[in-house]
Amino acid sequence: MSSDHNDPTTTDEQASTDPGSPPSVDGYTGKSRLLSGDIERTLRYAVVAGLALLALIATLRFYFAAGATIDTWVTREYRSLFQALFNLTILLVSGAGILWQVQKLR
Repeated sequence: MSSDHNDPTTTDEQASTDPGSPPSVDGYTGKSRLLSGDIERTLRYAVVAGLALLALIATLRFYFAAGATIDTWVTREYRSLFQALFNLTILLVSGAGILWQVQKLR
């Protein structure tokens, strides 16, 4: 690294030209230069897919546990009303999430 004020190369350029320097982080995007962009993107999609599957399983378990709780704590004549309100709430929240995602895609 040069301390000359007239040196046109930046610190990042100097670090990337050193043969013994470790992979650096791109100053503009913050991405590591260790992996290529396609591999990193694929890995990120795989992580998102795994987390989405985990969220789906947790949502289904919550849904069935809430139904069992309604069956346990609510008297027989009000169970259908509570189930309908619960299902309507799930439907509205899911619809809002779908609309939000569609707007983000545009």
